[in-house]
Amino acid sequence: MLMDWKKMKTKIYIVRHTQTVGNIEHRLTGRKDYEVTEQGKIYVSKMTERLKDVKFDIAYASTSKRTSKTIQELADLNNLQIIEDEGLCEMYFGIYDGKTWDEVNRIDPKIDMLHQETNEILEIPEQETTEEVTERMYNTMTSIANKNLGKNVLICSHGVAIEAFLRKIKGLPFSEQRQENSQKNTSINIVTYDSNTKSFEIELLNDFSHL
Repeated sequence: MLMDWKKMKTKIYIVRHTQTVGNIEHRLTGRKDYEVTEQGKIYVSKMTERLKDVKFDIAYASTSKRTSKTIQELADLNNLQIIEDEGLCEMYFGIYDGKTWDEVNRIDPKIDMLHQETNEILEIPEQETTEEVTERMYNTMTSIANKNLGKNVLICSHGVAIEAFLRKIKGLPFSEQRQENSQKNTSINIVTYDSNTKSFEIELLNDFSHL
């Protein structure tokens, strides 16, 4: 009996990467890459234990190595090669990409002030805007979902990028519900994609109960 793929829902598990040196140094770790910390390795083990019984059909990560390192054990358990997709990368923080917040504040204090007021990182020269990262992530996720109808998909991406995608689904601006939506290291989110309505639905949001 042939499956009607148009009636199949795709389940996507979206994980934020684990803790890195850049995280504990409070850096704007956009396109810069940093080593996973010892604590980060523990986070990976706990997240892997949490999801070890899920049968994944395919695995994606951004081109930043911290994402592929986060889900490598799960990929191995499912005999999968991780597919790297630049569309899953973190927001690019322009000329301050890789700098610490202390360095940014010494150069341009208004950046952090705006961040505290709006939950957005704004007005950095050459940065990717919130709107740009939102559209990039939504288009990438839609493309991945349409290529894998009816499958269990594992994705590892980044804090701002994941939050932007989920906020678009919810129709929620960055200025609202900050604590609920801000992604922790190895947080798990689950969304389903309906190819009939071409829409996503959130089943699980920012769950880090495994830590």
